[in-house]
Amino acid sequence: MKNSHFAFLKLLILIFSLSLTLPLHASQQAEFDEEIVVTATKIPLAISEAPGLIQTIDQEEIKENNTQSVADFLNNRGFTVSTQGGDCSVATIRLDGVAANQTVILIDGVPVQGGTLGEVDLSYLPLVGVEKIEVVNGPLSALYGANALGGVVNIIPELTGAPKFLLNLSGGSFSSGRAGMQIKSEDWGLTIGGNTTKGHRPHSATEGFHLSAQYNLAKLHDDFLKIYSGYRTKNAQIPGSFPGNQTDENFFLNLSGKKGLGVGYGEGKLFYQTWDNSYEDLTMNTQDSHLSQRWGTDLSYCYEGENHRLLNGLSYYYDTFKSTTTGDHQRHEVGVYLQDLWDLNDYLLLHSGLRWDQIADLSALSPRIGVIGFLSDRLNLGINIGAAFRAPTINDLYYTDLAWNSYGNPNLKPEKGHKLEVTGNWRSSRSSLSANLFQSHLNDGIVWTFADGKYMPENIDKLKTTGFNLRSEHNWGPVITSIGYTFLNKLGWDAQTKKYNRDLNVFGQHRLNLKARATLGKFNVKTGCQFIANRNQQKDENWQDVAMPDYALFSVGLQYKFNDVLSCSLDAENITNAVYEIHKNYPMPKRNFQFNLSYHY
Repeated sequence: MKNSHFAFLKLLILIFSLSLTLPLHASQQAEFDEEIVVTATKIPLAISEAPGLIQTIDQEEIKENNTQSVADFLNNRGFTVSTQGGDCSVATIRLDGVAANQTVILIDGVPVQGGTLGEVDLSYLPLVGVEKIEVVNGPLSALYGANALGGVVNIIPELTGAPKFLLNLSGGSFSSGRAGMQIKSEDWGLTIGGNTTKGHRPHSATEGFHLSAQYNLAKLHDDFLKIYSGYRTKNAQIPGSFPGNQTDENFFLNLSGKKGLGVGYGEGKLFYQTWDNSYEDLTMNTQDSHLSQRWGTDLSYCYEGENHRLLNGLSYYYDTFKSTTTGDHQRHEVGVYLQDLWDLNDYLLLHSGLRWDQIADLSALSPRIGVIGFLSDRLNLGINIGAAFRAPTINDLYYTDLAWNSYGNPNLKPEKGHKLEVTGNWRSSRSSLSANLFQSHLNDGIVWTFADGKYMPENIDKLKTTGFNLRSEHNWGPVITSIGYTFLNKLGWDAQTKKYNRDLNVFGQHRLNLKARATLGKFNVKTGCQFIANRNQQKDENWQDVAMPDYALFSVGLQYKFNDVLSCSLDAENITNAVYEIHKNYPMPKRNFQFNLSYHY
């Protein structure tokens, strides 16, 4: 690490230290409220009651960054995002060291289909129009079925409410530009926008477009019936040793409603989504196309008794795939789930859940159980254990490439895992502190191997991951500080030594994220630091193992509010001009700047 990194880190720590001496003026900044979350249990709960580690990002923080994509925002917030750099790259989130296709991405509570690879690209999902993001560490297959080993990310849009008009314009390094507009009213709302950039590498230009709309058919107290739809496109030049051109087109339509019924309420979702992807390989002069579609529904009823909140539900997905590499396939998925939140007394909450899934010819049973103890109004401790699974993707099952002797394996079994975790949450009017300690195991992991002249996947991998997460935030008055730290030790099973000794910490064992925001009159100042350490070796262009160095990234932003409706800001990322790679041979952007102009009325 360069000396400038150390100097800046010392300065940032000094800022955090000095903030301890600032007077606490309640009138200068709103105090923390008891948040309501839904993703962890599908039941609206105070965050102090919800099981597991839950991280929420509210509308205020999203509004300050809504020229970004969801991928960039989560990465800057300290989450592990796998990307090869820039808008052209696919960007996927990794929770607790799991693969991208082992984490469920929801939009308004609806699972997003990940195509033939089972991965959801967050780089072309815009922040504009998003009200809240909830990130819940898994396993959550007891509620959400397949692929929730790592957890769930729920992107919650809300385009209606008090009338509002919002316009954001931004431009910066690499000839990049973004625009977003939102119109909001009581019964309807829409967003529209786009982005363009020449990219930070040769042949990495990217452009995108997004449009979303919502209409409330009915709304009375907690009951509602609404339609939400979104359309997003991305056209990207893919750089590197094997350059190409990729296009993505996504459409999402969701009809959802909630109705009070007796001593509880019922909820229903009916949705349709498509993902159309094509890739042109300029080296091999070939072109592949993949069209994935999903029809689905999720119906549930929540009974609210004196000591029990009992949720039962049914989900059904019908997926179709048309691909030049996997052929044409259809898949039915049926899930039945039951969950109980049982208030044993004023100090103990027992939560339990069970879900059965049938996916084509595969079936899985996923239980979860845990208990939360409320030691005071501010502090709770919990212990949870649960099971989860990942179904083989269409690519795993049916991929065919005769030129490379690569074939899918239709006899694959689901990956199965379980996780034990201990969690703690403490909250006051101005502070929050959450932590979890966990160990997870994965069996029947799907790995592509070369044998008998063929490259194909097999259920041969076993993984063990031990980890610790810490998240803290404090409101000092004019300054808000946050600290996030993650430790992961991901080890693979070695069949020869009969031990877990394969180092799989691709994204680093240690991840530290520090942030501070200060309000000084009409100025808002924000600073941030990410430090990633202890990364395992990766293959270079000659297939030799090379060490991946630690790296530190620093950012700073300054916003000026002209009045209540108009503001401008200047953001600088990687200000020390660090040279680093997340994946070998894919350099990440160096120092870059972005100027933003925001008008909201």
